[in-house]
Amino acid sequence: MNDQVAEADMPREFVYSVAKSYTRFPGGRRRKHGEHSGEEFRESVVLPLLAQYDLITFDLTGSAGYSSGFLDEAFGELGSILGFKEARRRIKIVADDDPDAVETAWQRIRDAASEKRGH
Repeated sequence: MNDQVAEADMPREFVYSVAKSYTRFPGGRRRKHGEHSGEEFRESVVLPLLAQYDLITFDLTGSAGYSSGFLDEAFGELGSILGFKEARRRIKIVADDDPDAVETAWQRIRDAASEKRGH
């Protein structure tokens, strides 16, 4: 099956609530920093969802807060993996109670995409 057919068969959209489906208490950057790390979230949640859905909305609402390390590792790496344009096309990040977390996540994605391009 070629990639175009696979993408056409991919379910369109999925909404993932971090607080309801992962944890209300996100951890640090890496697994070695403790439970519910950004690295663990990216590898066990984000990347598998990207393989299954064309558009994913990550709802950050309802957590106790997000460290910049968690956001960088969970989402920032997507800038390197997907590039900024593709990340914007395939990912939405929302948070009714923490707009700074959304801004930080997108800044990390933007930074990683720029580093990948060598700027």
